[in-house]
Amino acid sequence: MNYKHTTQTPNILFDHLIKVLSETQLKVLLTIIRKTIGQVDIINPKKRVQRAWISQRLFCICTGKSARAVSSAIDYLSSQGYILVTAKDGTPLTTKSKRRGASALYYASRLLSEEATPQPCDLSYHNAVKKGHTIKLNEIKESCYNRSQCVKRLSDTERYLQIKKSLKTTSIKTPTPSTLYPRSFE
Repeated sequence: MNYKHTTQTPNILFDHLIKVLSETQLKVLLTIIRKTIGQVDIINPKKRVQRAWISQRLFCICTGKSARAVSSAIDYLSSQGYILVTAKDGTPLTTKSKRRGASALYYASRLLSEEATPQPCDLSYHNAVKKGHTIKLNEIKESCYNRSQCVKRLSDTERYLQIKKSLKTTSIKTPTPSTLYPRSFE
């Protein structure tokens, strides 16, 4: 089912690639997906574009990155098999030197093909937070009571009352204006 005004993105992008690609590589891949899968084919309106001509300048505009960064990202994505770069006649341009001499480069996402799709990883991050995450409470800042994330924001009034209560229990006198300003200025 295709939704209007949306671009369907392969799940492998969210399950695996978002963790391993750099920002520029991810932006280049998303631009390719938008310009191919995200476009309706003019010849056959029931299908999506399989490959599209995208200029270096358009990549720079869409990603906000420099031409050098875009070129490096394209080289990495192509070498990993996430995208396919071809000439106008459909000849694959697998290396940077082959792409350099071509007049027009056509890009296609290979994320939908089974052989190019990496398997999603089970562990999303190697340095996971400990399950028994706790915080240290003290007498003045009582900020969490049986909360799942141990975070409860106090309003200014609640915090003021908390401090006032703690000052009464520790018998510290609250300063008055006369003690703060012993002389009056006239």
